[in-house]
Amino acid sequence: MGPSAPNSESARRRKLYEKIAAHIRGLIASGELRPGQALPSERKLAEQFKVGRAVVREAVRQLEAHGLVESRHGGGNYVREITSEHLVAPIASVLSNSKAQLRQELMEARLLFEPQVARQAAARADEGDIRRLEAVILRQKERVERGQPTPKEDAEFHSLLAQATHNAVVERVMEVINGLLEDSYERLFQHGERSRRSLEGNSRILEAVMQHDQEAAEQAMREHIADVARSL
Repeated sequence: MGPSAPNSESARRRKLYEKIAAHIRGLIASGELRPGQALPSERKLAEQFKVGRAVVREAVRQLEAHGLVESRHGGGNYVREITSEHLVAPIASVLSNSKAQLRQELMEARLLFEPQVARQAAARADEGDIRRLEAVILRQKERVERGQPTPKEDAEFHSLLAQATHNAVVERVMEVINGLLEDSYERLFQHGERSRRSLEGNSRILEAVMQHDQEAAEQAMREHIADVARSL
């Protein structure tokens, strides 16, 4: 029984610093902690979670390893400028190694998530949101007419739709989804038919959002994602 005690203590310690790291990631994802802003002090975090400062330092090291936090000369830990790669990396590392299975699981996740994003966008989109959505649809249309692929325009449309929910967490989740889909979409959108169908689907979603028709927006997104899934 002797050797199990150190292992148990190590597991407990890991659970503690992972909990702190997850808490800080949540503050970053929600926008409560923004790029350039200092993290709470080691002392404050140690008191909040009732742990030693060494555990807090391990949590910060984990965040540094994922590119979310940086230590600056003179003291203090600060939130880094976050890119989709920073958000995707810790998720991608634990997903299936099978690309086919990953694509299938991503499509399932999108069907669960994005119809509700469209519904919320239809409820909350303001004039600025709609102008930005119209602009990216126009660019996508111009590229389709020239026979050019539109993976970036499609990803931007879905990102702008998430922004139209006015929910910072929804925006970050969409960034993760787009990051995980990037390779598949670059390949998929080489076919002109996919870009055309994407434009049609996105246009129907936009029309529903412009009319603030939540039911229609949700249904249009559901049909759009199902159509994409059939192409993969």
